[in-house]
Amino acid sequence: MKKHFLRIISAVLCCAMLFGGSNVALAADGNAAGDVIMYGLYETLNGIVEGLVSTICKIYIDPKEWKDISEYDSDEIGFMPGRNTYQTETKAENEWKLGYASASLLPEDINSGKYNLGRDLLNKLAEGVYDDQRIRVIAIDDNSGEGAVIWGAIDGMGVTSTDTRTIRKAVLAYCEEKGIKVASINISATHAHSVLDTQGVSTEFFRKLAGSFWKNLLGIDAPLAGLETAEYFKQYFIGESVECIKAALGDMESGKLYFEAIDCSRYFKDKRELIAKEDLPDTAALCFVPASGSEKTYIADITCHATSFSASNGLVGSDYIYYLDKYIKEANGGNFMMVPGAVGQVSRDIEVDTTGMTEYEEKGADARYLGAELGKLILAAEFSTELDPIINVKHREIFMTPENSILTLACEIGLVNNKVYTDGFIFKKYMMATEMGYLELGNEIGFALFPSELYPEVFWDDEIAGSPTWDGTQWPYNSLSTAVEGVTTYAVSLTNDATGYVLTDNNFAFMGHIIGEGIADEVLSVGKHTGSFLVTEYLALVDSLK
Repeated sequence: MKKHFLRIISAVLCCAMLFGGSNVALAADGNAAGDVIMYGLYETLNGIVEGLVSTICKIYIDPKEWKDISEYDSDEIGFMPGRNTYQTETKAENEWKLGYASASLLPEDINSGKYNLGRDLLNKLAEGVYDDQRIRVIAIDDNSGEGAVIWGAIDGMGVTSTDTRTIRKAVLAYCEEKGIKVASINISATHAHSVLDTQGVSTEFFRKLAGSFWKNLLGIDAPLAGLETAEYFKQYFIGESVECIKAALGDMESGKLYFEAIDCSRYFKDKRELIAKEDLPDTAALCFVPASGSEKTYIADITCHATSFSASNGLVGSDYIYYLDKYIKEANGGNFMMVPGAVGQVSRDIEVDTTGMTEYEEKGADARYLGAELGKLILAAEFSTELDPIINVKHREIFMTPENSILTLACEIGLVNNKVYTDGFIFKKYMMATEMGYLELGNEIGFALFPSELYPEVFWDDEIAGSPTWDGTQWPYNSLSTAVEGVTTYAVSLTNDATGYVLTDNNFAFMGHIIGEGIADEVLSVGKHTGSFLVTEYLALVDSLK
């Protein structure tokens, strides 16, 4: 079965390369006959593959936990709408309170060789540990009585809505027992590429494809034979995350909160070469200074992939994130948490002299260098903007209907456990239940919390990328950074869910990296219109604030 599947994929890739060349800008002006023909061929190929996979999805037995959309219950699955009111003025009792906690997510038997790295579908097992894989959490409140906001960042490629909401429900039960009011609980994934698998994507694709059919048919709850370790790790990191959040809530103290936009672009590049360095988004950084004089806490929204380790690397390592945390801790004793910006294809742009290094040292050289350099920039920042103690936070439930059935199939076979509902029977439609979020601090700085991996031009306007297009049409949306009047907003990817790439609709194509470096992969996305759908939902969310 595996051999036949690979033959099909190989045939598809060969067709794409045959017609596409190595790096072409298709339908850029809509006039070149060759571009039009190539566009038609690719779209036809896309339609054939989509038709095949969607048929498999309809034949395949759905997991027993999938319900009809009519049975959807927000409270049951752990959705939190956020705060009830939008505050615009500081009240006498308002003050910043913030707590921080951090914990390793590596099991004691991490060196056993049975845990999956979360990089791809190859079932790659961790051979050991290079640095660490952690969760970092802040709990922040303005003492208004509206409830605290929890924001955790887990080192991983992504964390699904199902697991995020499992964490939420456990934390809410604890808070109810302790009399703690919480308005919002958010889990971001740092998108580190060389840590243990937090989603399930790297655990025996073909075994799941075959075995889950019978598991779903018979309604079996237990994990497939041979995959017990993957399920154990998922429950382990969920449990450790809950405990870390509890610790952050118990660590809260009064202080002041400052903001700075930091230009880190000298160390980054868009691998597609579409976005110039000067147009890459700034790093939004927060600094909490406790009144007690204890350690400061820094939060940074960084637009750069954590991919310093090679694809052949078998050691667990959270990349520059670990070394940035380490640098800040060693330089001034401060705490640190990183969340991913609209990372798209933005990666490091550095040169590290590895002369004299051992092979082991060289493996992490880029990560160590980049972490230290970013740490220097953050600690050198003035943090000149003091934010008033005002928090506004709101979440919006949304339902994404996959145009790309590969993601639906991945959910059906248990490769990932995103929350999916069905609509209809004969003409069944699948709906992924997820959410959009908005967090605002001091009526000045906002964070748009997207459940997917954004490309920068989706959020910041495609003009920063030179308005690229695959289908010849235009992207109709302006920058979302100023969608809330008087507030500068920054994009945060992979928060409260992981639903794949999000590119502008007009520059989205099947097997995009084969077509050209400027185009995205549909294989790793909900579909062509995901960008416009999420932008529309985000604008509806911020429009409802006031």
